[in-house]
Amino acid sequence: MTNVTHARQLRSRFRFRDLLRTAWLGVSSRPQRTALASLGVALGIASLTALTGAAASNQARLLADLDRMGANLAIVRPTIGPDNAIVPLPETAPAMVERVDGVADVGVFETAPEDTFVYRTDLVPETETNGLRTAVARPDVFAAIEAKLAAGRWFDDAARTLPVTVLGQTAADRLGVTRPGDRVWIGGQWYGVLGILESAGLATEIDTAAILGDQWVRDTFEGTTIGDISAVYVRAHPGQIGHVTETLATAASPGSPFVSVNALTELADARTTADDSLSTLGVALAGIALLVGAVGIANTMVVTVLERRCEIGLRRSLGARARHIAIQFLAEAACLALIGGIAGLALGVGAASVLALISGQPLVIPIETAAASPGVAVIVGAAAGLYPALRAARLSPTLALRAV
Repeated sequence: MTNVTHARQLRSRFRFRDLLRTAWLGVSSRPQRTALASLGVALGIASLTALTGAAASNQARLLADLDRMGANLAIVRPTIGPDNAIVPLPETAPAMVERVDGVADVGVFETAPEDTFVYRTDLVPETETNGLRTAVARPDVFAAIEAKLAAGRWFDDAARTLPVTVLGQTAADRLGVTRPGDRVWIGGQWYGVLGILESAGLATEIDTAAILGDQWVRDTFEGTTIGDISAVYVRAHPGQIGHVTETLATAASPGSPFVSVNALTELADARTTADDSLSTLGVALAGIALLVGAVGIANTMVVTVLERRCEIGLRRSLGARARHIAIQFLAEAACLALIGGIAGLALGVGAASVLALISGQPLVIPIETAAASPGVAVIVGAAAGLYPALRAARLSPTLALRAV
């Protein structure tokens, strides 16, 4: 009796390395079947990677466009106090705002000299302002509004002390200025055009402005409000504008009720909706692609079981138990899926790169998708191979050998 029990224990042993070797022999001994079975998984994982990459690239471009239009932009301004005079923001406001979690960039506009407008020449009547205005910017404004230059350059430490101006796109169009180096008439003297900005999106007040250097204005003009902060432009990190907006007023002027914070909330809401919708679309497409790959593996493994009934019967007759057969076919399915997953990942990255190149979009491959693809393929492959493995395990040795 003891010898029988000991014999059964010896027959039931199936070490892990033996399992891997058996699975690999099953995969490598039939290269054509392996290639066809792995192709289904490869196409599934390639579809998963390419579709999620294309969706992520579209999502990144759309969100970047929305951010450039002002979806992640907030503007902090001083408001009128009880004496009908503007209560200025403290000079420490920009530094305090910059400390708020989620803030990416901060730019400051200072109060422009009163009754100072921009004209094409000194012959234009003063009343014909053409809807244009002047603004006074510190150099950090350029990054905060994510401005782009159509021509010329922005203020640097030298240019901010000189009689030069940077025109918004609308201002340049209305003044008929097409290139840097032209001159415009501001506040009774000529200014050289240093640069011309591209459109600032929904920040139309920048498009219609002739922007002056802050240090030049302080040295040249006199007035009680010269040097005061007229607006603090705050650019938040993507998706952080809601949290940032809630704390800006307190950060800019703690305890003061005379601070206004404006944000393009509708655009921010649209950004959030688009982000959620595109993320859901990417998950749905990935699920469909994986389902296709799983069906391919299941079909291949069912056929494999039918083809290998002789092998199954022989192994069972030599002492292999049903669970050994099941584990073997599960391991083979996982190996097929792993091979297909690695190949599919490479194909998917290549396809997403081509799509991004053709459409001119930034290439974005979600790291989590790329890292998880081989593991997901193995899990899906094992799940798809479960039924064929159980079917193989239920074959009796005599029935399996009868099919020879």
